[in-house]
Amino acid sequence: MKKGLLALTSVALTGCMLVCFAGCGAVSKAKSIRGEEVTEDVWNSAMAQTAVSSQQSASLPVATVADETAQAPNFKVEYEMKYKVNVSTEGVSVGETQVVEAGNASIDMSMQATLVVADNAVHITLSYDFKLDGSDNLLSAMGMEKALTGSGKAEAYISYANGMTLVIKDDAGNWVNATLNSDTIAAAVKMVIENSTDMADQSALVGDFADYQYSADQKGYVVADASAQISAGDSELGAAGSAVYKIKDNQLAAIYADASMDMNLSGISATGSSQVGLVYTYGGQSVTVPTVG
Repeated sequence: MKKGLLALTSVALTGCMLVCFAGCGAVSKAKSIRGEEVTEDVWNSAMAQTAVSSQQSASLPVATVADETAQAPNFKVEYEMKYKVNVSTEGVSVGETQVVEAGNASIDMSMQATLVVADNAVHITLSYDFKLDGSDNLLSAMGMEKALTGSGKAEAYISYANGMTLVIKDDAGNWVNATLNSDTIAAAVKMVIENSTDMADQSALVGDFADYQYSADQKGYVVADASAQISAGDSELGAAGSAVYKIKDNQLAAIYADASMDMNLSGISATGSSQVGLVYTYGGQSVTVPTVG
């Protein structure tokens, strides 16, 4: 499988992985939509239509998007996520070396975003509410940091006309050029922007039809169905997750995914759950990137 939805997020706690999918709101829409069983050609065309920029899609092996005769990317995506996890440990040692200090951590994250893709640009409006608390060492091991904590709203544009240019509204309400490495952009906003555009664009799945199977029960094509129950002495790991692509009327209509975990492994205990939903609407969109003064 060349690419799975969202790229499974790792929680690197001494070899343990938590599959992190997220969402709610558009989640209910995405979950309820029934996708159709399609041919490989329809699959390729549907995935190609989700290319975020013309430069990306021009090289796809499907002549449906952003070539000299086809329509450029033009769609809207509603995206929502929610993710919760609690982790605790009395400390983990290998021999006489302590590799994980004692501590606990909790993460409660939600985000909502709307992406409009048109005119070789993306308009993103978003809101988020991130709560991260506990031991820095555990949060770091999960790839998180307390700087993400907070809530707010943001609006940004990405233009692909001359390379990639990011324009974002500052605290004073002015449009300014920025980069995702800029200290002026809140860490949570950077995360939402990066995740939203990566998840919306599923064009890399062109040519991967054979890696997926239609499931009538899940109302679409199963992208990832990871489940495990492992017991080893005092250690136990239970994880379950699924991600489903739903194609309707020859277009990718929705993506729905969820995951859960209950773990007691090598002195580390963790529970977690998450969902994600993306709903696509095609055509009739326009994006005008603001002029930066």
